[in-house]
Amino acid sequence: MIGMVRFAGVVVAGALVVGGWRAADARTGHDRHRPKPGSVLAVADLGWPIGTRSVRATAKTDVRRALGRRERYGKLAAGTRIAWKQIVASDDGCRAYLEIEPRGWVCAGDLAPSDLAAAPTTDVDPAKIVERALARIFMAVKRRPDRSERKRRRPGWLILPWTGSTFTVGGALFAGILHGDVHQTSRFSGVDLTKPATAWPFAWAIPDRHAERAKRVLVYAAPDATAAHVRELERRTIVPVHESRNGFVRIGNAEWIAHVDLRIARSSSRPTGVRTDERWLDVDLDQQVLVAYDGDRPVFATLVSTGKGKSTPTSLHRIKKKLATTRIKSPQIALGRWDFKDVPFSMEFRKYYAIHSAYWHDGFGDRRSHGCVNVSPRDGRFLFEWTYPQVPMGWMQGDARSEEGTPIRLRNARVPNPPWTDFDADPPVPTKLTEEADALAAEAAASSGQ
Repeated sequence: MIGMVRFAGVVVAGALVVGGWRAADARTGHDRHRPKPGSVLAVADLGWPIGTRSVRATAKTDVRRALGRRERYGKLAAGTRIAWKQIVASDDGCRAYLEIEPRGWVCAGDLAPSDLAAAPTTDVDPAKIVERALARIFMAVKRRPDRSERKRRRPGWLILPWTGSTFTVGGALFAGILHGDVHQTSRFSGVDLTKPATAWPFAWAIPDRHAERAKRVLVYAAPDATAAHVRELERRTIVPVHESRNGFVRIGNAEWIAHVDLRIARSSSRPTGVRTDERWLDVDLDQQVLVAYDGDRPVFATLVSTGKGKSTPTSLHRIKKKLATTRIKSPQIALGRWDFKDVPFSMEFRKYYAIHSAYWHDGFGDRRSHGCVNVSPRDGRFLFEWTYPQVPMGWMQGDARSEEGTPIRLRNARVPNPPWTDFDADPPVPTKLTEEADALAAEAAASSGQ
């Protein structure tokens, strides 16, 4: 069986001209014109114009850590133009590699010459990704289940772009609209803890969804539900935390809030195995709060949405892969169904699990994901650019070795110091579907529809 071989070139007089030099002679098998592997080449040796200023990735392209090796630093986004340091001949199918800025090697066959200056494609520009996410206006619609879904899986919901008029999508059948209004991507963002004015510890006021007055948080004159109401706070108002008593938290003189109506950000000790000079992330699953640390110093805090019950397991990992945008689909073991397109700022730390932005809800501070750690688009950008592995401009993906990625700890009161867990560890297996899980699927939605 003859395998398929990718090449670029033209056939001239019985020989294949590849990247500016002639391949092995068809009659003798000798390669008299091919440069010696390891020799430094010029653009002319690749058949490129002398005035080439940059090279353009013709598709999603691997950036390798070493010449001719498969291990990656990440991937370039299609359309990105990059500068290079040197061109080196190789003895594999690529024939030559370019050492690019700021690091790594790319196969010459995956690049095209350009007379334009180096510039990243806007498809993976973090600022543009946030702009696109914040511009989304959508509505949720429920899909009828097919026969295979009726026994085990929820049919799921679709997020459809709102145009202000009626529409159909791909012939799908819909049972109705989830809500009578349209939704817009969350503008929420976390707190910069490096600013001197930031109180510590502090909390966000998040009204209990089961309370009668769910839009605002009541402030009491004493730590007692029967005490007089002093005032009301808007959702996500930030308040100081002075003390706790009888299920209440004092935020000022004779001002108390029920603990269930607060999401408290507190400092936590660095996990064993995390160096004093490392950046790391701490996720409090009880409080739905993420705090970013530089060594032992907290620098950023925000609200997240993790999974209900044990769907987000306590564990300690390092980020393994980061993607500027990606598609996230439900695995076979999942009871629900989802298919999220164009998900911004995904930071994978465990099989099936990642920190990523969610444009389809504004429920940060409450559990509502399928197991991943949801953050707002703005917070996703900060974490994506702040954590390791770093993803250079114009790259769509960054890959980390086991010791390189930023550590992330997911803990709760029952397991405050979870052990290091392998990336390929199996996730907890759900045993049944509940009405709450069904509501979660409705809120979390299923697809961007784009």
